Amino acid sequence: MSLEKIGRYEVVSELGRGAMGVVYKALDPTIGRTVALKTMRIDVHGLETEDILRRFKNEARAAGVLNHPNIVTIYDAAEQDGTFYMAMEYMEGTTLHSIMAEQRVLAPEEIIQISRQVCKGLDYAHSHGIVHRDIKPANMMITANGTVKIMDFGIAKAGGSMTNTGQVLGTPNYMSPEQVKGKPLDGRSDLFSFGVMLYEMVTGEKPFVGQNITTIIYKIVHENPIPPRDLDVTIHPGLSAVVTKALAKPPDERYQSGAELAHDLENYKSVDLNLNPTTAMSAAQAENTQVLAGNSGFQAVGVAPAKSKTATIDRPPTTSVYSPKRGFLEVAIITVLLIAATIGGLGYYRYRAWVRVQQQAERELQEARKVEAEARQERAAASTAKATEAASQPVAPPPVVEPSPKKEQEKPRAKKTPASPNKIYSNQGELRFVSQPDGAKVEVDHWTEPTWVTPFKASNLAAGKHTVSFSKPGYMEVSRTIDVASGKSLQIDAQLKLAVAMVTVTSTPPGANILIDGKDTGKTTPAELQLEKGEHTLLIRKRGYKEETFKETMAEGQLLSFSPVLPPLQVEPMPRAGGLRKLFGGGDAIPAGKGLLSIRTQPEGATIVIRDQVLSEKTNARLLVDPGTYDVILKMDGYKPLLRTINVARGKQGYIDDTLEKR
Repeated sequence: MSLEKIGRYEVVSELGRGAMGVVYKALDPTIGRTVALKTMRIDVHGLETEDILRRFKNEARAAGVLNHPNIVTIYDAAEQDGTFYMAMEYMEGTTLHSIMAEQRVLAPEEIIQISRQVCKGLDYAHSHGIVHRDIKPANMMITANGTVKIMDFGIAKAGGSMTNTGQVLGTPNYMSPEQVKGKPLDGRSDLFSFGVMLYEMVTGEKPFVGQNITTIIYKIVHENPIPPRDLDVTIHPGLSAVVTKALAKPPDERYQSGAELAHDLENYKSVDLNLNPTTAMSAAQAENTQVLAGNSGFQAVGVAPAKSKTATIDRPPTTSVYSPKRGFLEVAIITVLLIAATIGGLGYYRYRAWVRVQQQAERELQEARKVEAEARQERAAASTAKATEAASQPVAPPPVVEPSPKKEQEKPRAKKTPASPNKIYSNQGELRFVSQPDGAKVEVDHWTEPTWVTPFKASNLAAGKHTVSFSKPGYMEVSRTIDVASGKSLQIDAQLKLAVAMVTVTSTPPGANILIDGKDTGKTTPAELQLEKGEHTLLIRKRGYKEETFKETMAEGQLLSFSPVLPPLQVEPMPRAGGLRKLFGGGDAIPAGKGLLSIRTQPEGATIVIRDQVLSEKTNARLLVDPGTYDVILKMDGYKPLLRTINVARGKQGYIDDTLEKR
């Protein structure tokens, strides 16, 4: 095996290098897909080989069963010539660790946008019995379009056992209390780790710090971090309360799911601070107000009930009552487990290490507390200065929830002092959603909440273009792109049409795009679609295969299934000009119903791969092809593989003319 090829993958370049192996950018020549190839030498790690290899294979197994837009996709894993490799989704982006190192503190809108996606990915993994166990900023990749991808399931635990009782794996600063104790874990441990990340994004500081592992894990188990608002009075108290609840030490008192955490983050401005952390947000409050940030950046106000209760979250005290003697002994044992795991034991610890840690623990903690006290005084001084500056700035009015007219008719209310109307700021607008019939679910920029049901109003929506949709069971979905103007309020009316027919579309191979009446549905096979009665044309399209069309007049209540087998596009050598002249009585003509693909490379003689097929012809070559879109891979020993995508029209000629780059 050479560095130019690992398994069937053609290495393009090196992306990164670590103690366990190298990550390459590579090309899968079989399907022309660019992948990130994570490798590990299993013959050079000595006594740790078995444990390291188990972690590597565990990552492939754990992530391999997960298919979610916020989790990196694993395509393949194998071993060859002493190297274990794993092919995964190739992404161009930046880790959250790098972003936080550059910005230190993130804006609440950015935090919510990131958190929403991380919580969705974690909930999906947890629903499949997978606990990540190493959630940290370095394992979050943010792509150019803002998508967050959770990476590195190397120490994830799925159902059975990745580690034995008492083993401690993970990154110390981000571990949950139950994780550093070596106790059984569930998804709430990952949510605690993400709570540590939230604390960092909000304050710019880690909640548990120390000069060594001993101090850090002692604080994780026994000391509550300083509430974010106590570090910086400009932090919204609701946001501070959400972060504090996420870091509750008993798992039952922190958030029980990512969805619950994301919900409170999006509504942090409406969170009351006097409720016990274990109490969920009330249904009435959830119906009243939703806050959505990120791409949309708006506050959504629904129809309010006559009365509502406000959900609250208590801040736990900043110190805990504990037995110092018991605490030091416990943290010493935990520290030894961590050190053993870090050094490579991963399943045992030595008595001498235990003695050393136990003797040093108290001295180190006293020193750490002294340093922290000095730092706290500095932060308090800085916070006072910020508070003085913030007091001089104008404060936006709180959101106003508009009552439902129907509710007012049912139960008259006592007269109150009129509230000031919602203020629409200069860089924001407002959308009012109305549908016939009522009760349609509203989505804005592909995001929704259970309470977003027409009639519905979204205030403080960022100016610019937004995608909105209305959907209701039994009716056709209505989607539009709306341009929100600064300082303006706009009503969107949707007349929902009954969906009277259902069509199920599958294809061989799957993953084909589905078009109805010439419009791309955005869905791929297999899929179910609702249609109005009447005549419809379905077109199934997949790159490298011939299109299939189906026309049907749908009747009310009709159920229909369409399952085409897509034939591959045909590729064959172009006959020489003499043969063509004999066949078609002319010069270099293109046969009816075909297209011509001309492929040239410098140097000549490159292998041509089209649709997983290695052609007998080499460059330079001219090929007769069916009209369509082709992925063409060009390979030659000593040169980097080249991938080109080209569309060849009926009766036309397409050209590929490239110079191959030496390795």
